[in-house]
Amino acid sequence: MKKVLVISEKNEARSQMAEKWLNYYGKKHLKVWSAGVEKGTINVLAQKAMAEAVMDIPEYKAKSINDLEENTFDYVLCFDQEFSDRLPVFKGQPEVKVFDVPNPALVEGEEKVKLQAYNAVCNAIDDACFVFVQERFQIVS
Repeated sequence: MKKVLVISEKNEARSQMAEKWLNYYGKKHLKVWSAGVEKGTINVLAQKAMAEAVMDIPEYKAKSINDLEENTFDYVLCFDQEFSDRLPVFKGQPEVKVFDVPNPALVEGEEKVKLQAYNAVCNAIDDACFVFVQERFQIVS
């Protein structure tokens, strides 16, 4: 079983979404964690967007990388291009993959507009996770 860490600055939205999608597509082939360099609070709009995609994450909690018992990974994924130049150093030699997915928390406007941004990000992360799993493991039929 391959070990995957999805890392972000605060573990508030995109990394949580990616953890759920990777667990879904990777099924019994991947062990997935998400964490932030700092521990934030999961954004309720991220939870709503995932619920609309029928991938509920209400039980997910924001975590710091220091909270994880596991410290060696096969893959480290980052869904924030701007944060990628500040990634910590990891034990071993994990393959690091960076995806350029916009931060939906930066979108201004009414809740409906913000939720649309989270939905778009949810879909982009879904696609990226599907492709990542298929390219490396060919386990999704």
